[in-house]
Amino acid sequence: MTIKLTKAQQRALAGGVFFVGTAIFLYVQFFWLPLTKEMDAVKTAAESVARDIESAQRQAARLPELDKQLAVLNERKRAAEQSLPRTKSVTDILVTLDALCGKHGVTLISFSPGPSKNQQYFVELKFPVAVRGSFHNIGKFFAALALEPRLYNVYNVNYPESDAATNEMQVTFDLVSYQYKEG
Repeated sequence: MTIKLTKAQQRALAGGVFFVGTAIFLYVQFFWLPLTKEMDAVKTAAESVARDIESAQRQAARLPELDKQLAVLNERKRAAEQSLPRTKSVTDILVTLDALCGKHGVTLISFSPGPSKNQQYFVELKFPVAVRGSFHNIGKFFAALALEPRLYNVYNVNYPESDAATNEMQVTFDLVSYQYKEG
């Protein structure tokens, strides 16, 4: 079965096909493709927001653990600052020495600030000190000094012979304390 079309019908059919093709092309070009691109962009943005929400939820779930870690780190920082304070605080050192001397039956004879020495992360503070007491009391004093929260070192200890009448001796030494150096 063959269909015979007249020239006018053929022109009308060609015009209709051209019109429908043009309409489809315009629909795809100006409506379908831009709408698809916009939908893809919205989908990508929604996926990104969903990932951000998941990440935030994971971080929020870790918040109690991080708070605990922060508390532990703050406590460690406080303890470290006790051992290595940020200030020279000569009065604190003198008060500590005086208290330890009184506790262990040792007399503080002299205490004077000496030279300080800069290191990479800290400053060494040197104090020439003289104390009087029995050999055992001075030993207890040194042991108590070593157990203090603040870091102390004792150098150049000079133990002379004790006085036969009082059984005491005057010991001289260099007390070194440390200060944290900022920047």
